[in-house]
Order: sequence, then C-alpha cells, then structure tokens
Amino acid sequence: MTAVDVSYDEMTQTAKVDAVPLGHLSVETGHLYLDDFAEGDRKIARQLEQAAPWLEAAGKRIRKRFGRNARISTCFLVDDYTPSGSALDQPKPSEVVDIVTTAADQAGFRIDYLAREAGCAVACERPYSGPRDQSALADIVAGLIVEEAAVGANGSRPPTAQTGWLSNGERSPAVAVAMDAPDWEPPEEFGKYRHSVFVDIELWSLDNNQTHAERQYSCSLLSAVWQLLRLGLLRNAGKAVAKPYRFGPNEAFPDLWSQLPSITQLTADAAPFAAYQALSVLPPHFRAAEHAAEIIIDHLRFDGAVLKQTADRARDETNPVTLPDNPVGRMSHLFFDDVHVTHND
Repeated sequence: MTAVDVSYDEMTQTAKVDAVPLGHLSVETGHLYLDDFAEGDRKIARQLEQAAPWLEAAGKRIRKRFGRNARISTCFLVDDYTPSGSALDQPKPSEVVDIVTTAADQAGFRIDYLAREAGCAVACERPYSGPRDQSALADIVAGLIVEEAAVGANGSRPPTAQTGWLSNGERSPAVAVAMDAPDWEPPEEFGKYRHSVFVDIELWSLDNNQTHAERQYSCSLLSAVWQLLRLGLLRNAGKAVAKPYRFGPNEAFPDLWSQLPSITQLTADAAPFAAYQALSVLPPHFRAAEHAAEIIIDHLRFDGAVLKQTADRARDETNPVTLPDNPVGRMSHLFFDDVHVTHND
C-alpha cells in the first residue's frame, strides 16, 4: 500500500487578497454633474480655482510629514449616474477630459485621475467592459452594512437590507392616531454627547418601471464607495477592483460614458490613485452626502485581511504611518464657500 500525504489548510489561510498601490494622500479636487458641462468650463473653472489654494496647502503639509517624495495624487469625479438627458445628448468623455484638464492647468495644477460615479455602482476595469470585467461595487458595499440595533428593538421594523434606510441612532416610535397610541419620543443618536445629531440615510430606491425593480443607489452610498476606492479598501472576492486605466497614445476615448472605465488615469507619472489619507475639497452642497457616506462607512464590516494588509504596509513605509482602526479617521473634507468675487481692476 502506498502512503498518502495529506495536508490541511484553513480556507482563510489560503485566501489571497490583492494589494493595490498606495500613496500618502489622495485629493478630490471637485465633483460635477454631466449636465454642468453644458455651460462649457464655467462651473469647473470656478470649482478648481477654489480648490487650488487648499490643494497647495495640503501638499505642503504632507511633504513636511513625509518628505519631498511624498506620493500625492489628484482626482475629479463626474456624476454620470443620474443624467437628466439621453446618452446621445451628453458631452462625450473626450470633450469633458479636455475641459477638465484645461481648467486644471489654468488653476495651476494637474488632475491625475478622472472617475465617473456610475463606475462606483458597477466598476468597469477597461473601455467597453463586459460583465466579466465588471464588479457590482454598490451591491458589495450594501452587503457589508451592519445595522446597529436600538435598545428595546423588537424586530417589528424591517431591517436595512429590506428598507434601504440606515440611521445613526434610534428613530422616533411610530405614532398612530388612536387613544392607545404611544406618546411621541424624539430620535436619539447612538453614543450621543449630550444632544443628538440624528441622521436617517436613504441608501437606495427601487425603479418600479423596470420588469424587475432595480435599485437606484443614492449619492450617499455611491460617495461611500468612492471614498473606499480612494482608501484602497474595496475588493471583490479578494481581487482589486476599479483599477485605473491609462489610454494609449493612439487609443481613442469611447463616445459613451457607459463605455469608459470607472477610473481613467490622465497623467503618465501620477502617484497611486488610492492613498492612506483621502481629502475631498468640495462645494458646500455636497456636505450632507459626505456626512452620510461617513456614517455608512462607520457601519461596514470590513475584510480583516484587507485592513491588516493596509496597516502593515503603512507601518513599513520609510516614514512609518500608523492608521486608525476605523477607516473614517483616514478621511477629511474641506467645503469651500459660495462667495464669488469679481475683480474690476
């Protein structure tokens, strides 16, 4: 009889998690809807002009901490998820790229990556991606949400996975018009400090016009996906997702946004798209969605192997970086004002 050698491995022992390139800082320099480009460069020029001094200040701070070789990248997000017109009426990707890069030059900096919001719902790895090259990122992130149960909850309220609503606290009880209805009680934030800042977030709605009602993801959830991509924390079964794509010198952009990769690399020598820290410099009307995105991320069950991989690499840097346990601590925002000054001299 021949002896048989048998080895035993835990499933998690052999699970492979792709590493992604990481810089020190990713700066989001703006965010516009496709419809905004109907006015040419007016809105983006104003947005990038406002972002420029904050980008310069952030760069100085990071280089002071990590030296002149600090890896800093810039990005810009275009919302092609909910356009008001048909695809044929939208500006072509090549036209928007020209407007964005020209406006950035005039503002005094470069934009290394251009991303599209629909690519945060379903990631496309390359131009004209088919299902094999796509990852349903919004579905993945929605599936990672762990809802906090309020004290005394009896299960009568449907869960987040069913309702599509996530809160950061205990909601007011439903009050019916009846003599025996419970008295009104205010909502209460979990872990509040004296007073509550209660937020209830709609993660998705259902498009009932479709044969099978499909989820229409909210800006809040897609913002959470976007931030997680910039922090290098999203994987699909261990594989890296939405890797930036660089078009070749003789390779034309597609005519439709749906044919564009999720993230297009615009500059040849760009620092990595993802980074240990993510700073968003945005107009004030994005404040609510960004706060909601932080709450969503605060409720995610992350892959421990991905968190450990990122933390280990940060500690192995020439200037070691200690990351907070909660990824929200790696995000920061700066909302500029709507004040505009006209110079007549």
